[in-house]
Amino acid sequence: MELRYLGRAGVKVSPICLGNMNFGSPACDEALSRKIMERAVEKGINFFDTANVYQKQVSEEILGRWLADGGAARRESLVIATKVFGKVGPTENDRGLSRYHILRSCEASLKRLKTDRIDLYQCHHWDTAPIEETLRAMDDLVRAGKVVYWGTSNFKAWHLTEATLKAEAAHAAVPVSEQSPYSVLNRHVENELAPFCMKFGVRMLPWSPLNGGRLSGLYRKGKPIEDTPRNKSEAYRKALEKNMDLLEGLARLADELGRPLAHLAYAFLFRQPHVGSVINGPRTLEHLDESVAALDLKLSDDVLKKIDELVPPGTAPDYVGW
Repeated sequence: MELRYLGRAGVKVSPICLGNMNFGSPACDEALSRKIMERAVEKGINFFDTANVYQKQVSEEILGRWLADGGAARRESLVIATKVFGKVGPTENDRGLSRYHILRSCEASLKRLKTDRIDLYQCHHWDTAPIEETLRAMDDLVRAGKVVYWGTSNFKAWHLTEATLKAEAAHAAVPVSEQSPYSVLNRHVENELAPFCMKFGVRMLPWSPLNGGRLSGLYRKGKPIEDTPRNKSEAYRKALEKNMDLLEGLARLADELGRPLAHLAYAFLFRQPHVGSVINGPRTLEHLDESVAALDLKLSDDVLKKIDELVPPGTAPDYVGW
């Protein structure tokens, strides 16, 4: 698997990042989580992403035990990312991007992950705390060796611009990555975030590459919608019905290539120059294998043009904003 630089950072990561959000959930217990992590390593994935709020800290704990069981060789071969922001304790100070919360959360994540450093520590959401306080806390963690690089998640372009320019002015560590919802059906980040990333050397880490399952290939015209918990959501079903013609058009394009729609969705993201790695948060081994199988699908300029005709750059047919 060909590795890519994580933007202006000197570290190289796999084009697929193993998202650990589901690890420890009823659908993905520790035994299955371990199998998925082992399969990921076998396939050449060296980039794992979690967060201190995923499954109420259980995701970090599962990853930590697995890392420890593999010894130093396993840990040193991987780039481990986690996040800070969400509420993890009973008080109002147990959340956000204050220096107080960042430093305490970092120590707690290090213990759960059973490691001496976090390779990519990400601000999970924008906060009302002064950005100067946040970036100085991150810089101090970098200087202390507890964090190697820091990044953001769910930041807008102006958030990242302010953080980057103020960090540079303070001669502090700058953010190197941004996690955003991004897919062939949700291209709003191409308007401002993508140009920012290319200008400042930040790389995007798209999450929800299949747009909440809409690009899984399960939804086709004339095919009954399965009775699943997600499909019972009125908002989800309305979005499906509204965009069924568009989904059908993308599915036909995938059919012309002789590939599943999910492969087209992943390949579209792999082709984007502002993308560093695509986050796949599998609940099964098959979900992981599907993204890996898409790596050999190289979309031509003609195919990309057809995608643009169906979903113009910068648009998001069923996106409601954040």
